[in-house]
Amino acid sequence: MSASLDPFERTAILQAGFNYIDQLRFGDAEALGRELLATQAHDIEALLLVGIALGAQGDRRRAAPILNRVAHARPDYAHPCRDLAQLLRAQGRDSEIAPQFHQALALSPGDTNLRYAFADHLQESGDPQAAVDVLVPALRQCPEFDVGHNLMGIALFELGRLEDATRHFTAAVRLDPEASVGWANLGMARKTKGQFEAAIAAYDRALAGSPDDPQIRLNRSIAMLRAGRMREAWPDYECRLRLPGHPLPVATSPLLPCLSALGDITGLRILVTHEEGFGDTLQFLRYVPLLVARGAIVRAVVPDPLRRLLAGHLDLLPAGAALPPHDYHCPFFSLPRVFETELDSIPVAAAYLAALPGSREHWASRLPPPGRLRVGLVWAGQARPWLPGFIGLDRRRSLSLAALAPLAQVPDVAFISLQTGPAAAQRGLAVHDVAADITDFADTAGIIANLDIVISVDTAVAHLAAAMGKPVFLLDRADSCWRWLHDRDDSPWYPSLTIFRQPTMGDWAPVLAKVADALRAWPR
Repeated sequence: MSASLDPFERTAILQAGFNYIDQLRFGDAEALGRELLATQAHDIEALLLVGIALGAQGDRRRAAPILNRVAHARPDYAHPCRDLAQLLRAQGRDSEIAPQFHQALALSPGDTNLRYAFADHLQESGDPQAAVDVLVPALRQCPEFDVGHNLMGIALFELGRLEDATRHFTAAVRLDPEASVGWANLGMARKTKGQFEAAIAAYDRALAGSPDDPQIRLNRSIAMLRAGRMREAWPDYECRLRLPGHPLPVATSPLLPCLSALGDITGLRILVTHEEGFGDTLQFLRYVPLLVARGAIVRAVVPDPLRRLLAGHLDLLPAGAALPPHDYHCPFFSLPRVFETELDSIPVAAAYLAALPGSREHWASRLPPPGRLRVGLVWAGQARPWLPGFIGLDRRRSLSLAALAPLAQVPDVAFISLQTGPAAAQRGLAVHDVAADITDFADTAGIIANLDIVISVDTAVAHLAAAMGKPVFLLDRADSCWRWLHDRDDSPWYPSLTIFRQPTMGDWAPVLAKVADALRAWPR
């Protein structure tokens, strides 16, 4: 190769090298980067190519000084360890990410950008305490950096340290009043504290800088919903449909507008579709009979775990069937908006779902005999790691089976596990376990039909039991879902549901003490 390269030739080689990265041909990418460095040893982009290629090959020791050198030369950019982390995560090599950050930090412990990138990764991975530990030295070194305060606030929020989180979010907006992310985070903290008007004001400031941001608009609408301002919240709640990767089937029709804008809907063909949560579909299917009563022709798409249970309630498309012609489509979660639902117009039915014929009897023989109070338990949700932020939310709404030990002090109670997923293997409270044989929600409904009470964290089982009219004790986190509103222990959605909410984030002890008292007082 010649001593110097034409700029166009250099650009072509760089492009080819990064194409090799995309193709996972890391050795070839490293070779092209070194070829460029042979002509210009200080070519930062070539160094970046080599550093990423080495890290992707698992050579942390040689990658770290090169990535740090690139970071030092580009202080206004995120540390390139973040780019490498994204690459490794896309390959399912998450376990290699933290060691690479640690290798880089050992060489540059004072690099705040490196610490911020590492903390961001730790937060996304569900380890907020480690993120706090990484951020403390960075904020000590640069106390006037708004991004650092935002990251620290998010980590502290996930740890349930709400006041500390609010303090950092407040610092972030003081340092950069034009940054939408800081105001949005402050709105989140205020909403969790029940300061809804202040939260909405913070979201308004965030939207002033980012008026088209669907996440901020969605979060503002959630604050309104928790405050009971439902009708004005529903339009922006549709912003969830604009978030990346939102799980909706392909539809060949427009979204169903509010019924007040349509007039007579007789004969309209409406396709109603499941979104993400099973509980959402169970909660909002109550609106479908109302559409049918107005003359609409409604067909529905639901996932397999719901099909048997709902087959008698909805006109279901066959699994895998092509979508039929339809005039409008509507996710279940959009039905409250279609009906312009307000607190005093929620369609309430004491029991709109039931176990399938014969299912109650089938499960009865497998449960403890009558005589004691039969109580179903669900103590953990589903993490959904593919949804941003959901790992932390699931951690906050879930607890361990061992944490339910105070309930064991209540006499004459037989506990039946309705828990599925990895948490079903936990031990710590004596439970009658039939959950391993549950195949779908129809099975769960058959078990629930035999129970006296269901105690559940905020999961689909709580919705199912309440929709069946079964008494439900909801173990609710402090940063409650909007549907459970604020500062009340009943639900306008489900007459049989009682809410036992944490007084502070992460504190389940007073919740379980109250639940134990309620069980003792329950008629036998």
